[in-house]
Amino acid sequence: MCKGFGSTLIGPALQWYNNLPFRFISSFAILSDNFVEQFASSRHLERISDGLYEILQHRAEPLRGYIASFNQEKVAIPRYNIPTAISAFKRGLLPDGDLYKELTKYHCKAMENVLSRAWAHVKWEEDVASLTKAQLKRDPKGVRSDRTEREERPSPRPTMNSGNRSRGIYQNRPIEKGERMAAST
Repeated sequence: MCKGFGSTLIGPALQWYNNLPFRFISSFAILSDNFVEQFASSRHLERISDGLYEILQHRAEPLRGYIASFNQEKVAIPRYNIPTAISAFKRGLLPDGDLYKELTKYHCKAMENVLSRAWAHVKWEEDVASLTKAQLKRDPKGVRSDRTEREERPSPRPTMNSGNRSRGIYQNRPIEKGERMAAST
C-alpha cells in the first residue's frame, strides 16, 4: 500500500514523498502520520466569527467601503455568531463617527437592524458629499467678485417696492419665455 501511495500524489507532496530516505517507512500508519505532520499547515482553516474583529474602518474610508469589506468577510464564515458580528461591526467603526454613537446608544439584536442603520448613514454621507461637491463646482471666488461688482452699481431691475409686486421673492429672476406669454395674455 505504501508503494501505491506515491502514485496518488502531485506537486510538493510528490516531491516530499520522493525525498524520503530509503527504508524510512515501515508501515502505512507511519507514512500517513508523517504526511499529515508535513502538510497539516497547508490545510484550509474554517473561518470563525472572531475574525470579524480584524476588519477596521480606516480614517479616509467611506462607510460604504467598510460595510462592503465587513459583509464580504461575514459571508465567508459558514456559521457566524450574530452577537459577535454585531459587536465586531461596531468596534470596527471609527469611534468618533455618528453610526458608532448611534449603535452604542441603541442596542440592536439583529444584524439586519445594524445594517439598515448603517445604510441610512451611507445615504446621508453620500448626500453631504454630493452637496459639497456641487458647491465647490460653483467656484465661490468668482461668485464673491460678482457680488462686489453688483453691490457697487445700481440694479437695472425693478425692486419689490417699485410696483411690480406680482413677482414676489423672485424679483431678480429673469422672466422665462413661457412666463412672458402668460403675462401678456
